[in-house]
Amino acid sequence: MRVMAITHLIIILIEVLLLRKINITNAGILLLIQVNLFVFCHKPPGAIQLWTTPVPEVAKTAAVYGEIRNPFASSVEIQTIVSENYQSVEFHETTIDETSQIARMRKVEYPIPLQATETILLTRSGKHLMLYDKLKQSGDLKLEIHFSNGEKRTVVVEKKTL
Repeated sequence: MRVMAITHLIIILIEVLLLRKINITNAGILLLIQVNLFVFCHKPPGAIQLWTTPVPEVAKTAAVYGEIRNPFASSVEIQTIVSENYQSVEFHETTIDETSQIARMRKVEYPIPLQATETILLTRSGKHLMLYDKLKQSGDLKLEIHFSNGEKRTVVVEKKTL
């Protein structure tokens, strides 16, 4: 969105310069338009952004991707992640065996260490969350992340198509 706002500004500036009708009023209007575009089009990233692909009704498992940034000033650990929609939420990591070139997924046990400025990227070919044994069919998928400092963060998982 920010790119769109900047592109829009460049187009307007080119039009004004080509028409040679630059004055303080036009410059002020251009500035107001760009500030509005930036404010309303720019979505600042949150500390935790998660997404999943739409899951069929009959599926008992799901995978979640995105990123988890440490929302605190100090190092913490992710003690556990829970959901009302699924029986269990596990951290997994996919690695490729160097000799056989076979991808293997393994469970990573809690607690998951998270340094003060660290971001854990959850990707399809790397670390990700696996949700097992669906309990609820409808509603938003929410995950509650429990940290070692006693804090909890609830995140609504966005649904994206590939």
